[in-house]
Amino acid sequence: MASYTILYLGHREFAEDFLQQLEQQDCCGRLIDCDNPASAITLAKDSRVDIVLFETGPGLGRSGEILKNLVRSFAGYPLVALTDRDHEHRGVAAVRVGAQGYLCMDDSRLERQLGVLHHAMQRHRLLESLSEADDTVLSILKSINDGVIVVDSDGHVLDINPAARSILGLPRRGTPGPEWVATFCSLEADGVTQTGQSLRPLFRARRGEKFSNQIALHRAEQQADTLLSINGQGLYNSSQSLVGGVITFRDVTEVMYKTLELEKRAEYDDLTMLPNRRLFSRQLQKAMGRAQRSKRPLGVLFIDLDRFKSINDTLGHDCGDELLRQVAKRIQSNLRVGDFCGRWGGDEFVACLEEFGDADDAAAVAQKLLLVLSEKYSINESEVYATPSIGIALYPESGMSTDRLVKAADVAMYQAKKRGGGRFQYYSAALNAKLEQSDELEIGLRHALVRNEFILHYQPRIDVLSGRLIGLEALLRWQHPRYGLLPPARFLSILESSGLIHSAGEWIIDTACRQLAAWQRQFDLPDLSVAINLSSQQLTHGRLVDAVERALANTALDPGCIEFELSDGDIVGRRPTERELLEALRRLGVRLSLDNFGTRDISFTSLDTGVIDSFVLDPSLIQDVEINHSHQRIVRAAIAMARGLNIEVAAEGVETITQLEFLKSCDCDLAQGFLISKPMQAEKVSSILRNEIAGARLLHINAA
Repeated sequence: MASYTILYLGHREFAEDFLQQLEQQDCCGRLIDCDNPASAITLAKDSRVDIVLFETGPGLGRSGEILKNLVRSFAGYPLVALTDRDHEHRGVAAVRVGAQGYLCMDDSRLERQLGVLHHAMQRHRLLESLSEADDTVLSILKSINDGVIVVDSDGHVLDINPAARSILGLPRRGTPGPEWVATFCSLEADGVTQTGQSLRPLFRARRGEKFSNQIALHRAEQQADTLLSINGQGLYNSSQSLVGGVITFRDVTEVMYKTLELEKRAEYDDLTMLPNRRLFSRQLQKAMGRAQRSKRPLGVLFIDLDRFKSINDTLGHDCGDELLRQVAKRIQSNLRVGDFCGRWGGDEFVACLEEFGDADDAAAVAQKLLLVLSEKYSINESEVYATPSIGIALYPESGMSTDRLVKAADVAMYQAKKRGGGRFQYYSAALNAKLEQSDELEIGLRHALVRNEFILHYQPRIDVLSGRLIGLEALLRWQHPRYGLLPPARFLSILESSGLIHSAGEWIIDTACRQLAAWQRQFDLPDLSVAINLSSQQLTHGRLVDAVERALANTALDPGCIEFELSDGDIVGRRPTERELLEALRRLGVRLSLDNFGTRDISFTSLDTGVIDSFVLDPSLIQDVEINHSHQRIVRAAIAMARGLNIEVAAEGVETITQLEFLKSCDCDLAQGFLISKPMQAEKVSSILRNEIAGARLLHINAA
């Protein structure tokens, strides 16, 4: 260690023992005492002092202003504060205002004390040699919450800020030694792979390399591993010579673990923890590659639970979710070793069978799953039964791509379901033609909005008592360039499965609202209303509320003139996010209606939530109401219940005068059907509204 001329600024009696001990050390070539700051400045220059050691005891240097003045006065010298353990905070304060370090004179570790003096000298020389730009950078870095470590060109740590000590779990005092520097961040983020020395951040920085966002792991005894995101660069003197390096870093452990967890969650289904659609497709792609190389068959099973919706409606979504979890476990535990499965969505599951002998072996697996999945389930102390329908598609006969193969199995599953469910079905050539048409329709749907191929037809809805037209139901149609005008039954399921339902739904809302606003203004009918059907999938996305709010703002319509018909009548059993969305729609002022009422279980609680304004009687109840006494009783009871709850009732599928008269006798509010009018284009509706203004009744027009 070099020998220094040291100026002690303070009262000798404050540190007599320490100073005597210091004078005996090789590093202290000469010790000069001075208790007058003004004289000390001249003395330091004349004596060519290397280090200024100053008292922070009861005398000199106790107040913050004196410390700051002292640092400014001796700016050209490395300053080291002298204190004791009981007042160590004074030394810390001195470092904060510009001292190069501090010593506790009652610290018995002489080696540490001498190391502080040497460190202060090195640090001062580095700072003195820095270019103005780098000096500014360091002063800024000291004030940030990120960790900062400064090293010289030999790799000695010259500065480490409090944030760095906190992040790394280092003591407040002392400077890490060469061994610590050599192993700092020597592990990759996985905690196993060793990072080569040339790639370690402190080495890269003092080599002059500029880098950012290097992820490395800091490991220390009796501490949890810490993942760091590190930036670094070299430090240069005024001659642009490299004199050291600086790194800044922050603790990203929690963020990284959350990211990894999110990445995992992005590939696994939250409910069942099976691979989701994306991960299963990737796994299937690899399996198809193996099958191609080994020239062995591969099969895909598409599994769907029969009547799962009724279980959900009856027992609630929580029980439905538990059923899906148990189904997932049964599928997983009853596949062969090497096969794998995933959740495709909703109550749909998929499985991949590898290396089986022939098609009969795939059928054996499907038959086994049919049996185990049809066994009793115990959910919340209740016995629940569910049967699956399974479609089987074989590679390469049924498809050469993952999408094609899964779709083929899906089509086969629907054939099994049409045959009554609880069975499996192979994909066939006949089904292949249907799949190709489905593919064509899906491709066409992706362009239908852009090409203006969607149109809305409107079916009038009349007041039963007066016969006046008071509203319309907006019904989507697709003017297909090849197949002509298609009803929703031909393409709605594709809209939903492809995710295009959201864009199409927004178009329907915007178009129907604009058309309604035009009719209200043109014919001075401010109470004219429009009913719009909502898919259950639209209730899972907040963009629906934005679309409605935007349409109302653009048209200035009274929100009460807009009614949304829900196909799923279970309000209470819906997921919290869906209930929140319905409540958000209600806050906008629009009306909500239950469609197809009377053909499924709907709890009284769902009707009495205050969310529902009306319900629509299912056409099947009206179709034979003249002769079906059971349907008559259901209709009368439903209307009577609605009266008690202040809920409006509409009837769809009215085709005869007798049906309409029966509804009138029951005090039904609204009627809709072919007796009144078929769905029609907007131009035809305008003509009817013109007649309404003239006093004609829609029934009379239709009869004519």
